[in-house]
Amino acid sequence: MQPDTRATTRDLLRRISPLLDDVLALEPDQRAGWLDRLRSEEPELAGRLESLLGCQHGAETGLFVGAGLWTELLGPTPGAGRRVGAYTLERPLGQGGMGTVWLGQRSDGRFDGAAAIKFLNFPLLSPTGRERFRREGTLLARLTHPGIARLIDAGVSDDDQPFLVLEYIDGRHLERYCDEEHLPPDRRLRLFLEVLGAVEHAHANLIIHRDLKPSNILVTREGRTKLLDFGIAKLLNSEGEAAGHATRSESGTRALTPEYAAPEQVAGGPVTVATDIYALGVVLYVLLAGRHPTGAGCRSAAEHLRAIADTEPPRLSAAVPHRLGRLYAGDLDNIVARALKKRPEERYASVGAFAGDIRRYLNHETVSARPDSLHYRAAKFVRRNRVPVVLAALVALALAGGVAGTVVQARRAVRYAARAGRAATAAVDQRNFALRQLSRAEAINELNAFVLADAAPSGKPFMVGDLLARADSIVDRERAETDGNRVEMLVAIGRQYSELEEQETARTVLQRAYDLSIGLHERLPRARAACALGAELGRSGEAASGERLVREGLAQLPDEPQYATGRVFCLLLGSMIAREAGHAESGVQRADSAWQLVARMPLPPAVLTLHALIDRAESYRVANQDRAAESAFQRAFAQLKALGRENTQTAGTLLNDWALTLYDMGRPREAEQLFRRAIRIASPDGRDSLVSPMLLTNLARALMVLDRRPEAITYARNAYARSRKAGDGIVTNQSLLLLHELYRDTGNLAGAERTLAEVEPRLRKALPAGHYVFAVLVSHRAMLALARGNLDSALVLSDRAIAMADSTEGAVFALLLRRRADIDVRLRRDVAALDDIRRAIELTKARIEPRTPSDVLGVEYVILGRALLAAGRRGGAAVAFDSAQSHLQRTLGPDHPKTREAAKLAAGARGADAHPHTADSSRKR
Repeated sequence: MQPDTRATTRDLLRRISPLLDDVLALEPDQRAGWLDRLRSEEPELAGRLESLLGCQHGAETGLFVGAGLWTELLGPTPGAGRRVGAYTLERPLGQGGMGTVWLGQRSDGRFDGAAAIKFLNFPLLSPTGRERFRREGTLLARLTHPGIARLIDAGVSDDDQPFLVLEYIDGRHLERYCDEEHLPPDRRLRLFLEVLGAVEHAHANLIIHRDLKPSNILVTREGRTKLLDFGIAKLLNSEGEAAGHATRSESGTRALTPEYAAPEQVAGGPVTVATDIYALGVVLYVLLAGRHPTGAGCRSAAEHLRAIADTEPPRLSAAVPHRLGRLYAGDLDNIVARALKKRPEERYASVGAFAGDIRRYLNHETVSARPDSLHYRAAKFVRRNRVPVVLAALVALALAGGVAGTVVQARRAVRYAARAGRAATAAVDQRNFALRQLSRAEAINELNAFVLADAAPSGKPFMVGDLLARADSIVDRERAETDGNRVEMLVAIGRQYSELEEQETARTVLQRAYDLSIGLHERLPRARAACALGAELGRSGEAASGERLVREGLAQLPDEPQYATGRVFCLLLGSMIAREAGHAESGVQRADSAWQLVARMPLPPAVLTLHALIDRAESYRVANQDRAAESAFQRAFAQLKALGRENTQTAGTLLNDWALTLYDMGRPREAEQLFRRAIRIASPDGRDSLVSPMLLTNLARALMVLDRRPEAITYARNAYARSRKAGDGIVTNQSLLLLHELYRDTGNLAGAERTLAEVEPRLRKALPAGHYVFAVLVSHRAMLALARGNLDSALVLSDRAIAMADSTEGAVFALLLRRRADIDVRLRRDVAALDDIRRAIELTKARIEPRTPSDVLGVEYVILGRALLAAGRRGGAAVAFDSAQSHLQRTLGPDHPKTREAAKLAAGARGADAHPHTADSSRKR
């Protein structure tokens, strides 16, 4: 009979783990004597421990410096095909001092999906090691930043090996990505700012990473950074330290990567946020210089550690070729040097301060990492205000020339004139740019005046569409204007057609503008034409083409003040395209970038400020950041009222989007009021023909939830017909999805099947494969099966929908969970139902303000009560039904069928009878 090698290994681990804890608790110079004493009693264990510690390095430093130390004890790592929890291992992804990472595929039959499975190295399976691994899961669960790989699950394998299931990131290491893509320094800095944002989020949650390095930072296929591996993160003391001192982490075994260790880690000192800042400084140095600050000669861990502790790194500008050295000299040198200070208190006080200096550097503003001298501030002022400074200098030189009477002064004037000549060239360019913009503005003003006054015969009423058609014709025949002006006027006309929901005409006009702009030397009209056409393509469902054009437009515009308005224009349109394509995070980032540009303008146009505020609010809404969105909409509407525009078309759009936020938060009655107000603005005489089909669709959705389905069907059909005629693919698809739900809920299952069959190919053509709407489509199939009484098919389809969904899409994922929970209750799968509905409730609560009523929460509490009732827990069920009734009464009203049902279920849970498997509250939302 063969010996059980796995049992033998576990027995050895049980014996060696407490001894490993003991020896790691000793100072390095005490370990040799301790091992000698153990060797006299347990020679085999002493040999194992000595091998594990790696006395030639480990006893010298007391650090975990690599996974190779454990090979002798471990033997081979977990192999391909092995089942771990719900996953089957496929191939190794990497190995480090703290663990081994494998690619795993979900194989429990509930759904498919890839994940990164991380195992803890066996020598850390002491009580201390287990606690460290458990803590990693706890810490990761608290981090919800889009730049941090999220925790999915955690457990212990059959052979007692703890593991974490983490988000699998298909990307390249930060340094490799930058080199392979040949990114210039400013692009590298902007990527690095994303990393700083993720680390700042971790610090805000009282977590220090402690092992930041390029291999722990991946760049995805979409070009976004993801921070990995919080395996040695330490929880900060909640009380902190005395004022003026950095907050410290809990003490413990020092696990790190020598090349990126901070001096205090090497010396065994306290680990603080400054430790991460040092490592980030090293990462930035490597990213910009292509070499480590300790030099290329350090190879061993010990050499790196000695250099970190004793040697000042060369200035960044001295470590690169001369061309880059001139760029890095000055502010960037000082920023990196401050992050790499040997003394923690001399570094940046926070990651936010570090990021702030980098942003100021990129914006040519004064940074904190250098003496704040008058000369330095003056130099920055000149760089930010080149044109007025140069012109003033020319005037001053001219005056000086008039009074210069000596030979010395004359010679100086010659030198100054040579310098001024170069500056004057730049000034002329700036002046010509300003004059072109003035000419363009005047041309557009003249066109507007002509169209509104001269073009229409006296006494003849003209609709806006008629006026736009005449304007289009006039611009087409206006050969006296420059091509740049004609492009800008065509863009203005095309955008107006788009606002009137005349997508085909808008696309035609904007395509002409783009075609005309291709041969121009001027950057701004080329960029605006590309972005405007891209936005129109994106609105029509061609997201990929729209995104390409927006990127083309942004690439035309340097990050210089005179192009700021153009960049804002393209960023706001790009934000819209990203939102429509399902890339909500990118939409938020672009909207925030646009707002930052506007906020930095000395005199930002009021209307531009308004649009930036509105777009930011809408980006938050689409990203399911409902709390931020509601606040942003309130601010935007206040700005709109201050401009006297509360009854304009822009106001109607804002009210529509604000109402959608309230609807998503579970407040449909408030949402209906705002939708109605937007409709009154769009059509004061009450004719629906003048109202946007999107607005009609949104109102119909609120009416459906308010149990006014016949009225909702009328609005939805109207929206479908008009959007299809106008070529508006997005609204057509939304109205079809809504009609599917309305038909299903009113028993018209043939109509529900027909609309779903029509919309699915349209969505597959318009959206990328991973878009969350495809999970929703499968969920609709599940609910259709449920309506037909086929519970087993409904469950299979619900499982598939959840497997396809992204759990970061909070509102969508909660919808899918509560639908599956409803099916589980009907199938008497009470444990599964409770698990799903509790997760759904947590996601919903995360999106709304505490103690705020929500009809979504009301529906979820009904399902929770039914699951508890089915499990025999009447008391808990009664409490859940009471909560449901409270939420539904305040959001839907006391007479709504759902409110009455919740009251009946609450009474039943306390009384003699209740029927948890027959209620159907969840199906209608």
